[in-house]
Amino acid sequence: MAEKGSSPAKDASDREIVITRVFDAPREIVWSAWTDPKQVVQWWGPRGFTTTIHEMDVRPGGVWRLTMHGPDGTDYPNKSVFIEVVKPERIVFSHGGGKKGGPGAQFESTWTFEAQGDKTKLTLHMVFASAAARDQIVKTYNAIEGGNQTLSRLGEQLAKTPIIIERTFNAPVETVWKAITSVDDMKQWWPHLAPLQSFKPEVGFETQFSIRHNEKNFLHLWKVTEVIPLRKITYDWKFGGYPGSSSITFELFSEGNKTKINLTHKGLETFLPESNPDLARGNFLMGWTSLASTLGEFVEKAKKSAEEDFIISRTFDAPRELVWKAFTDPEHLKHWWGPRGFTVRAAKMDFRAGGSYHYCMRSPDGRDMWGKFVYREILTPERIVFINSFSDENGGLTRHPMSPTWPLEMLSTLTFAEQQGTTTLTIRWSPYNANEAERKTFEDGRQGMYQGWTGTLDQLDDYLGRARK
Repeated sequence: MAEKGSSPAKDASDREIVITRVFDAPREIVWSAWTDPKQVVQWWGPRGFTTTIHEMDVRPGGVWRLTMHGPDGTDYPNKSVFIEVVKPERIVFSHGGGKKGGPGAQFESTWTFEAQGDKTKLTLHMVFASAAARDQIVKTYNAIEGGNQTLSRLGEQLAKTPIIIERTFNAPVETVWKAITSVDDMKQWWPHLAPLQSFKPEVGFETQFSIRHNEKNFLHLWKVTEVIPLRKITYDWKFGGYPGSSSITFELFSEGNKTKINLTHKGLETFLPESNPDLARGNFLMGWTSLASTLGEFVEKAKKSAEEDFIISRTFDAPRELVWKAFTDPEHLKHWWGPRGFTVRAAKMDFRAGGSYHYCMRSPDGRDMWGKFVYREILTPERIVFINSFSDENGGLTRHPMSPTWPLEMLSTLTFAEQQGTTTLTIRWSPYNANEAERKTFEDGRQGMYQGWTGTLDQLDDYLGRARK
C-alpha cells in the first residue's frame, strides 16, 4: 500500500511510460484500427517491424498472442490478456513477452481514447512492477522511441483509412439518386459546386471546376468510373497541380420509403497532406459530415415538394428510342406537341444542356402562342429536365395569355422507362421560383393540367402509332 499522504500517481511516475498523440480521425475509426487484427498488423511495432497475430480476442479475459518480427529477423513473441474493454473509451491489458532468449517485458498497459471533435487523443500508459524493470525495458528495447514510432505508424495507417459516412434519409431512393446526380440538385445541398457547369451519371464523363479556399485556387477534376442507376455512382477526384488521386462512392439502399446511403471517400493519403494541409483527411471528414446533413435536409424537403408536384404517366406501345425521338427531334415534336387542335407552325431546337426549344403554336381560332424550353439536364434516353415557359417571338418570358397568375416558369422532368418493347413516360411538373399566388393558381389548376396533358399524350399516342407503320 502507498504510505499515508503519498500520491499513487507520484509513486508510479518512476515506473511508468506515458505517450500521447492526437490523431486526425474520429474515435470510432481509431478504436477500429486498434481492435481489428487486420488493421493492427499494418501499424503495430516500431518502424521496420512486421507483426503476425495468432489470436486477438478483445474482451475481458480474452487473449492476444502475436509475434513481432524485427528488421534483423529476430522474433519477439508476445502474449497479453485483456483486463478491461470499454468501447470506444479504454482498453487495459497485462502484457508479457520479449526477445527470444532475452529478458522479458512485463507490464500493465492502459490505452485511452478521448474524442476531441472529429479528432482523437490517444494515450498509452504502461506501468511496470518497479522503476528498475521500467529502466531495463527502456534500455533493452528502446521502449519509449518504439512507442512513439508505433503511434506514428498508426497515424499513417489512419491517414489511409477511407472516410465512410452512413445515413438513412426519409426520402425514396429516386429522390436521393437525383440529388446526387442532377447538377441543379447537387448545387442546392453542396454549395461549393456553384461553379460546376454540368454533371452526368455516365461512365467516362469528365468535368472540372475551380474553388477558392484559403487564398488558393483548387482545380477539381472529376471523372465518373462506375454507374448503377439508382444504386451506385463512383468518380475519381483529383486536384490540378497537386499529387494524388482519390475516389468518392455513393451507394444507395432502398428501405421502403426511406433510403440508406453509404458514402466512401478513399485515397486521401495520396494528396500528401503533410505537404498540403488543405487536403488533410480531417478537412474532408468535416466537409462530408456537414454535407451529409445538408443532403438529408434537401432530399426530405424535395420529397415533400415532390408530393405536391403534378405527375402524370402513360405507357406507349412503342420502343423507348422512338418515344425519345418524339421529344428530341423537332420534326417529330411538331406533329403532336400541344393541346388538342393546336398546331406547331414554327420551331427552333438546340437540344443540349443549356440549349433551348423555341416554338410557336397556332390555336384552332388562329391565335399564335409562343413557348420555350430551356434544357437543364439530358440523360439519353432516360431523362430530360427543362424549364418550360410561355414566350414571345424574341424568346423572352411572358405570362400565360389567359391566366396572369400562372407560374412564370415550370420545372418539367420527363423520364422514359422501357419494358418489353413498351415505354412508360412519366411527367413531373412543378412551379419554379414561384410566389404564393402562382403556387395557389398551380394547385387550383390540377384538373385543367390533367385534361391538358391527357389531350397532349393522346396526340402523342396517335402519332407514335402512325410513326411505327
